[in-house]
Parts: sequence; C-alpha cells; structure tokens
Amino acid sequence: MLETMKKEISENLKKLNETGKVVTKDIQEVVENAVFKATQNVKDGATEINSIAKNAVTTAVDELKKSGNGEKAHIDAVIKGVVNGVQKTTKESIDDMDMEMLKTKYRIQEKNSELLSKLKDALDGTKEAAEAFTDESKEYIEEAATDIKLKSAKMLGLMESTIKQSTKTVIEEGSEVEEKISHITQEAVANALNETRLSAQKVKDVSKRAIMASIEAAKESDEKLKESARGAIDGTKKAILVKIQEAKADIQKAKENTKTFVEEDILQTKEDLEAIDDAFTDTLDAIFKNMSKLNDEAYKVILEDIDKIKAKNSQIKVKAKDAAEDAVEVLKENGKSVAYSANEKAKEVLVTLKEETEELSKQMLKIAKGAFKGMIEGAKKSIKDEEK
Repeated sequence: MLETMKKEISENLKKLNETGKVVTKDIQEVVENAVFKATQNVKDGATEINSIAKNAVTTAVDELKKSGNGEKAHIDAVIKGVVNGVQKTTKESIDDMDMEMLKTKYRIQEKNSELLSKLKDALDGTKEAAEAFTDESKEYIEEAATDIKLKSAKMLGLMESTIKQSTKTVIEEGSEVEEKISHITQEAVANALNETRLSAQKVKDVSKRAIMASIEAAKESDEKLKESARGAIDGTKKAILVKIQEAKADIQKAKENTKTFVEEDILQTKEDLEAIDDAFTDTLDAIFKNMSKLNDEAYKVILEDIDKIKAKNSQIKVKAKDAAEDAVEVLKENGKSVAYSANEKAKEVLVTLKEETEELSKQMLKIAKGAFKGMIEGAKKSIKDEEK
C-alpha cells in the first residue's frame, strides 16, 4: 500500500516536471489522490494514517527537491494534499449524513405538526363524546381528557400558561407556596421531558420556560417571588433527577438484554447525561443574568437568593455522572467500544491541539506582521508614485 502510493506520487510529480509547468494546484491534486487511495484500506487507524502521511510528505518533497521545485508554495501544496487526502472519505460521509440529518429534521417537524393536529382532534372528539352523557361518565371522560392535556401541555403550547395560572392560584391561597409550586413545576417539566428522548438541549429549553413562567406569575401577583423562584427551580431539578434515574434504568436494561442494545442510543445518552448539569446551570445563569440587566426591584429579591439556589443543584451533576459511567461500562461490556474510543480519541486530539496554541499564535502573528509590512511597503510605493 505504501509503496504503491509512493510510486504514484513520484511518477506523477515527474510527469508534471516534464511538462515544464509545475503549479501548486497540480501538486496538491497528485498527492491528494495518491493519499486518498492509500487510506481506503486503512484498518488500524491512527498508526497507519501517521505512516501514510509521513511517507507521502517525504516522497513528494524529495521528488520536488530533485527537480528544483522545492520552494515553500510547492511544499504547502504537498501538506494540503496529504491532509485533504486523509480527510476526503470521512468528510464526504459527514456531508452526506449532514444532508440526511437536515432532511430528517424537517420530516420530524412535519410529523410533529401532524401529531399535534391528531391530538387536538382526538381531544375535541372526547369532549363531544362527553356531551352524550349526563351521569358521572361525563365527568370521568372530561377528567381523563384534561389529564391527557396536562401531560401533553408542552406539545399543545399550554405548559407556560398552565404553570403561570397554577402559580397564581397557589400564591392567592398563601400556604406552603414553595412546596406547591415545586410540585406543579416538577409535574409540568416531567410531562414535557417525557414527550421525547432525554437530551441536554431539551432540558435547557424546558427548564427555562417552566422556571420563568412561575417567576413571571409571581411578579404579576406582586408577592412570593423568592418562594416561587425556589419552588420552580427545585421542582425542575427534581423532574430532571427523575429523568436521569430513568435513563440509568434504561442503560441497565440494555446491559442485561443485548437484544435491546443500540450502540448509537447509548452513546447519545452518555453525551446528553454528561451535558445535562451544564445545561441546567447555563439556564439558571441566563435567567439570573437577564434579571440583573433589567434592574427591576422585584427581581432583586430573587437575586439575593442566588447562592442558596445554586448550592442545591449539585445533585444533578453527581447523578448524571454516575449514569454516564454506567453507559460507558455497557459499551465496553458489549464490545461496542469502537465509537466510544473514537470519541475519547477526539477529546485527546482537542487537548493536544490546545497545547499547540502558542505555536499557532506565533504563526498567526507572523502572517499578520507580514501582511502589515506589505501594506506599509505598498503605501510607501504609492506615495513615491504620487510624488513622481
């Protein structure tokens, strides 16, 4: 494989030289094509890619130097050719998947709209059916329909208004405000999170909507702001913790039953669990930051309580980390560690790249200084031309 690649690079660069027109675009194309072919049979991964890149660069640069074409621009073309050749297959696959994901995204939106329409029609049908009865059956039907609406409040666009109205009612009653709002918010957030699979983005979106709905209701009522904020955040936290435990239980089921094991599902669950704590913390930070900007006296009451509120939320981090570790174990035990290892490898690469920041910074400054120098020299030349 390596010898074939080296031979192809060497022969094609010689042909270029024989034409008397050695240009960077052609050099890059020669190297890219040869490297691309060589990577098609790579199995081991990093070790083979490293060897391919090393041999490609050495062969190409040696050949260019022999023909007197070893200037910087031509060597730049070699490096670009190697990198592009290595990335080509994977990049094409990613582009194809991106397009499929985009198509899927809009198909999901379309199906969600269809689902919402059918849900509304079904609820309207049950309401009409209830009118056919005059005994307790009518009450049972209406109560069951209302319960379905409550569980589907987020989908129906009724979650925030339901929380706001319930919060105002609790404030008017005046007793155990924080505890009751916690229960209301927990129920609403749990129902919303149950509509689709658990994800960090979903947690962020639902949390913000639920907490702000309760806080806004308290502000409109002009009382019990602290209690409403604490209750809403506590209820949201409890709902998230329940979802984390459910995710953990699902992971354990997958561990025990290989028939239900889906590698991509476990991997995605792991990633979402690792991101949930940050998602919830970011939500709180965004809410508090927005309040501080408003300079509203009512919101200052809540801002005084920030540290207490944040201190109570460390449980999410602990539970999510525990569940994520279970996911890793399931992947390893089922021999599905390839994708997991790829993820870990990617993280290692990012760490290594961060360590190279100083080198990149120097190169960037060098380029910037070169450009600035060119501008100065150009300006000087322009002045001289004008003087002439």
